[in-house]
Amino acid sequence: MYTLTAGAARLGFLASAGGRVTSLELCSSDLDESAKCVLRPFPGNVEPAQLLRWPKGGIYPLIPYSNRVKDGILRFRGKQYDLPSLPDAHPHTLHGHAHRMAWETMSLTRSHVTMRYVYSGGSEWPWPFSATQGIDLEPTRARISLCLQNDGPAPMPAGIGLHPYFQHDLDDRIAFDAPIDWPVTTDYRADLPRDHSAPHESGPLPPGEVTLYRSGWRGLCVIDRANGDRIKMEADSTLSHFVLHRPASAEHLCAEPVSHVADGFNLFAEGHQGTGTVVLEPGETLKGIVTISLGAT
Repeated sequence: MYTLTAGAARLGFLASAGGRVTSLELCSSDLDESAKCVLRPFPGNVEPAQLLRWPKGGIYPLIPYSNRVKDGILRFRGKQYDLPSLPDAHPHTLHGHAHRMAWETMSLTRSHVTMRYVYSGGSEWPWPFSATQGIDLEPTRARISLCLQNDGPAPMPAGIGLHPYFQHDLDDRIAFDAPIDWPVTTDYRADLPRDHSAPHESGPLPPGEVTLYRSGWRGLCVIDRANGDRIKMEADSTLSHFVLHRPASAEHLCAEPVSHVADGFNLFAEGHQGTGTVVLEPGETLKGIVTISLGAT
């Protein structure tokens, strides 16, 4: 496990555990001599095989897609591809496989790291691809850039995103503007939108589990914590879909910037619009940038 530093800010990462950010401590101003924990830390004693069961902490990349593929069956351009289901999402797949694989550290300085993962194609995903993740740390913010490239000779559907676990309290106030609501099914897939006028979210979340799938996201999520901290997550237009998940235990908050809706590739194959599905031709790339910063309310 390695640590980036910028002033008092600290960012831990572990390339061998799926290119994960394991911890993030940021300052609320450039003059601060102390930093505060923004993420729920990733458990430090996790074995590679345990990554299949979703250790709760840090941030991991969602590549080459996010969320579920229904029944592990991917339909694309008239063909059907079988993908392995995940134990905690059976019979569906979940979040691609890059977060369970060892990434390579390509460059490393005091406040920057670039990690890379190369996949030659196989049972996890029919198409070969390569992915890079660049992280830049400043005292008050961390900037994460993702890039997914189709390395094969044929087109492939593609998606990217990040899955952070933020520190959370029941009195935290959440604000984001993503007006298109995709109702969540009982097995956490996306149903088709019934309207395009979901209200702007602002305020504490209701008690119990909360799961939302939204699109048309304006690229900003603000978390005003009960302790007076303000966490901002900003994303570019590639990441126009947004997932919010808070378990009933309220141990953490997942606010996920993603490029497409849950099971979006299959919905796209059925002719539905607005899924966020991107088709990469050979050699093409899909890129997105997310910045997480800390300030005061």
